[in-house]
Amino acid sequence: MAESVFDPENPLDCPICLNLLKDPVTTSCGHSFCMSCIKRCWDQEVHRGVYSCPTCRTAFNQRPALSKNTVLADILQGMKQKSPAMPGDVTCDVCKGTKVKAVKSCLVCMASYCQTHIQPHYESKAFKKHKLINASPNLQQQICPQHHKAMKVYCYNDRQCICVLCMGNKHSGHETVFAADEMAKKQEELKIKERDFLLQANDIHKELQKSMNKSDFLRRSAKAAVENIDRIFNEIIRSIRNRQAEVKEKIRAQEKKEVQDAEKHIQSLQQDVNNLQDRICKLQPLLQTEDHIYFFQNYTSCSKVYKWKSSPRAFNMLTFENVEKSVSKLKSHLDKLFEIYIGTISKIVADVQIFQKKSQDYDLLP
Repeated sequence: MAESVFDPENPLDCPICLNLLKDPVTTSCGHSFCMSCIKRCWDQEVHRGVYSCPTCRTAFNQRPALSKNTVLADILQGMKQKSPAMPGDVTCDVCKGTKVKAVKSCLVCMASYCQTHIQPHYESKAFKKHKLINASPNLQQQICPQHHKAMKVYCYNDRQCICVLCMGNKHSGHETVFAADEMAKKQEELKIKERDFLLQANDIHKELQKSMNKSDFLRRSAKAAVENIDRIFNEIIRSIRNRQAEVKEKIRAQEKKEVQDAEKHIQSLQQDVNNLQDRICKLQPLLQTEDHIYFFQNYTSCSKVYKWKSSPRAFNMLTFENVEKSVSKLKSHLDKLFEIYIGTISKIVADVQIFQKKSQDYDLLP
């Protein structure tokens, strides 16, 4: 049988013969084998009286009855049919006419084969030592263009693959080794690099997860801060509006009190004016009479001194303009206070960073 045919990850390969399943059967533990392979295996276990699965070693007290797995058989039958090659596919070197997709390439035959024409490599002992790989489009690159031999040797000096005939020509005296051996060595080195890469990728993934978590935390923190700042500023606005209403109420109350006092004083003065006008009216007849008897009979009552009911008051022509100036001054102080605080807050906001930088100290106002 061909070397390295079995692919452990391919469920269509028999774990016993390492070839594609032939007359596939499936055990109760779920593993599939060629019917002839599993029967031959269990025939060797007859003397023990206990039968086991060659893959998972599950033991059976009685020899299980086997029946063909028709699903796998249909899949395998479909694979045996020729698949037309698509653009970019490797084509079979044996098929004539229609180009058929190749499934394997032979490094000894230096040819590629479809599912049908590869079967002799699986079944004939003549091809037992042939090396099969997945169908490769670069098969001709493995042939020496000068000697038309397979380039199975690696030259350390020129860092290239050569054929055995090249070793006696321009590569004479060079340090050489079988290419397969050197490739196996280099692959081991690459495995170490791969582990290093995986470790680095794991570290990067951890850092990535940490960064994502910090980013999510920062977004949640920002959302909470915005909501709380809205609440605080709304409280500040409500407080200012309450103070505004309080000042307006005081102005209205003072206005009402002073206007009421002024109206009372005006009414008293008006009464005084009316009383004086009555006296003036009584004086007119005395000023115009020529009867001295009438004059002196009324003179005493009309000549009495009149006193105001309300004494004269000093007026202060004050307005609420000073109140306006005081409120404007308050606004100016608040503007300066906001400017100082907003500047400090802006610096604190700028210092909220996911990646750590030099910390800063802030002079927070009380």
